[in-house]
Amino acid sequence: FIIKGIMTVKGAMKAIEAGADAIVVSNHGGRVQGNTPATAEVLPDIVKAVDGKIKVFVDGGIRSGVDVFKALALGADGVLIGRPIVPFVYAEGKEGFKVYMDKIVAELKGTMTMCGTPTLKDITADNIFIAK
Repeated sequence: FIIKGIMTVKGAMKAIEAGADAIVVSNHGGRVQGNTPATAEVLPDIVKAVDGKIKVFVDGGIRSGVDVFKALALGADGVLIGRPIVPFVYAEGKEGFKVYMDKIVAELKGTMTMCGTPTLKDITADNIFIAK
């Protein structure tokens, strides 16, 4: 099973203890609590703590292929995209979904090319700047 809404190392450890197969690092987009950190801020510590025991996915703030690249570089095994797709699906149904996903894939491929990462496995934190 997958547990969504993890924002702390403690939450990730509890998910492992509960037998989760994966977690989704996810907040409420700052809509519920204005002081909630961004998923990108907490993702690296959670990935490090989980240490490959379970898959770590992330959602929230993923709007482009560049965002996908950054999430993967921060250690996510994959990303989930919700709200940004909705207008495309409402406007054009399946074709709208395809248009949006083609855009994301093209942006991701372009970013990978510019960063010299031919495969998803080649994307690492070395490819992005992380402010300290």
